[in-house]
Amino acid sequence: MTLRLVLAFALTGAMCLGIPAAEPIEIGSRLEPLVDDFLIDTMTGARLVLGKPTPRKVAVVHNAPWEGSTCCYHTVFQDGNIYRMYYRGSDHNKKNTHQLVCYAESPDGIHWKKPKLELCEWAGSKENNIIWTGVGSHNFAPFKDTNPACKPDEKYKALGGGKGGLIVFKSPDGIHWTLVSDKPVITKGAFDSQNQAFWDETRGCYVEFHRGFKKGVRDIMT
Repeated sequence: MTLRLVLAFALTGAMCLGIPAAEPIEIGSRLEPLVDDFLIDTMTGARLVLGKPTPRKVAVVHNAPWEGSTCCYHTVFQDGNIYRMYYRGSDHNKKNTHQLVCYAESPDGIHWKKPKLELCEWAGSKENNIIWTGVGSHNFAPFKDTNPACKPDEKYKALGGGKGGLIVFKSPDGIHWTLVSDKPVITKGAFDSQNQAFWDETRGCYVEFHRGFKKGVRDIMT
C-alpha cells in the first residue's frame, strides 16, 4: 500500500506531453485529513472509507437546576492533561428564562466532572459550575490561544454574541473571564449559532467561522 503526495504527472510523462510538471503540494509537518484524492497522487491496495461512529454510554448529564432544559453549544478541547468543556445552561418556558455559561473538565474526554467554582450565584448559592452570566452567554465559544505573542492574561479567548455582532472575551486560566471590549469585532453575518475561532499557525492570524445567509439560504462565512 502506498500513498504518495507527489507530482500530478510523472516528470517524464509530463515532458513527453509538453506539459510543465505540476508542483507538489507542500504540507510540511502538518497533519492533513485525507477526505478526498486532492493530496493523493496514487493509491494502491487502499481506499478512502467514511468511518461510522459507535454509540456508547452517556458521558455528561445536564440535570442541575441552572443547566435547565435546553443545554446547547458545547465547546470541547484538550488542554495539556485535561479536556475542557464549555456549554450553555438555559431554560425556556412560561415560568423562567435564563442563559448562562457552565464549565466541566475531564482527564480523558469520557469521564467528566463539574467543579463547584463559587464564581456566580444561583438561587442564593455559589455551589455550582457557572463561569459567566453576562452578555455573550447565548453562544459563548472559547479556545486556547496558541499565538506565541499572546499576553499571559489572554491565554484563553472566546467569542460571544453581543449587540451588533461578536464580542471578544479573555481569560488567564480558562475559568475566570472578562470582556476585552463591549464593541463587536465582527459585524457582518448571523451570529446566533456557535461561532468558532482559533489562531492559525500557518497563516499567522486569527480565523473565525460563523453563519450567514445568501438569498435566504444558510451559508458559512469567515
